[in-house]
Amino acid sequence: MGIGLHEILIVVFLILLVLVTVSDIKNKQIPNQYIMTVLGLGIVAAIFIPEMALWERVVGFFVVSTPLFIINMIAPGAFGGGDIKLMAASGIFLGFQLILLSFLIAVLAGGVYGAWLLLVKGKEKKGHFPFGPFLCGGMSIALLFGDRVLSVLFL
Repeated sequence: MGIGLHEILIVVFLILLVLVTVSDIKNKQIPNQYIMTVLGLGIVAAIFIPEMALWERVVGFFVVSTPLFIINMIAPGAFGGGDIKLMAASGIFLGFQLILLSFLIAVLAGGVYGAWLLLVKGKEKKGHFPFGPFLCGGMSIALLFGDRVLSVLFL
């Protein structure tokens, strides 16, 4: 049992999520080169790791990013463009089930953090905080434990 392409892609993806988190916290920005690298990982995975059907990856590209884009068009600034692009690119890598689980985890964690900011720090209701770290945390958890979580949720 050695290290194969699948394991290498997972490690690189997790490293990218750490880089995205650091960048979003420090600069409130997710650089496009990270997003393009995630997209490249997803394409490599789609070609060389056929365990996930291509349609699952394509649906993963759109299932979270499209609603986020629409919400952002209705309420500008609700999500950053980097968040939307990151979820699209990551959807190719993770597929629709894990990207949905990732987003659910991110929304729950981000909601708890937002409530804490309101209660403890008295942030105004229009205050913004970087959401990328929550997205990256959700994706990390979904990638590492998502199959087990989904099997429990959908017996």
